Amino acid sequence: MRYQDWTTRLHDVIKAAQGRPFSWGEFDCCLFAADCSAAVCGVDPAAQYRGKYTTEAGAKRQLKKQHGSLEAAWDACFQRVSLAFVQRGDVVLYDAPNGRSMAVFWAGDFWSTTDDGVTRVECEPLAAWRVE
Repeated sequence: MRYQDWTTRLHDVIKAAQGRPFSWGEFDCCLFAADCSAAVCGVDPAAQYRGKYTTEAGAKRQLKKQHGSLEAAWDACFQRVSLAFVQRGDVVLYDAPNGRSMAVFWAGDFWSTTDDGVTRVECEPLAAWRVE
C-alpha cells in the first residue's frame, strides 16, 4: 500500500538524485528505481542486491544468481500492469542505449539515471510494475 504522502516522498527522491552521478552498485538505474519504490510504499526491491556489486558484470551476476533476470526481480515485489495503464510512481523496463534499464513514471515523464544524475528520458517501455 502506498504511503499517504507518497507523492512528496517520491518527488524528494527524484529531486535529490538529479545531480548524483551514475555508479554501479551505489547509484544505478535499478537502485534509483528501488529507492523510488521504497519512497512510495516502503518496499525495496534491491535490498538483497545493495553492496553486492560494483560493476555492470557484477550486477548481471547477482541478477542471474538471485532472480534470473531483471524482470523476475521486479516480479518478485510488484504486480505487472499493462503499459496502457502506467500511473505516477510506477516503474518500467526499457531498452536504453547501453542495455536494459529501469525508469520511474512521474510528472508525465519517465525518469532514470544518466552519467550526470537522474533526468527525464525518452523511452518505449517494455514492461511496467504497479508500485504499491
